[in-house]
Amino acid sequence: MEDGKTECLMCGICCTAYSISSLNKPAGIRCSRQLPDGRCGDYENRPQVCRDFKADAFCVLISTLTEKEKLRVIKKVYGE
Repeated sequence: MEDGKTECLMCGICCTAYSISSLNKPAGIRCSRQLPDGRCGDYENRPQVCRDFKADAFCVLISTLTEKEKLRVIKKVYGE
């Protein structure tokens, strides 16, 4: 976390938890571009909303949870 920025842990939960309207992807559904390891399979062509997303302390706080637990916490906190 050098210079105050949180480094992305590349867990891919943001690609599942949040809606991506430009891809018609609803919240809670795994993105069709997402690889099994959580990374984006079309990283160079990802939508702007994905490019703008920044990892933060919340990502670190939930990093030890399972994917199911992360989704539940994100839904509780953000309502998606």
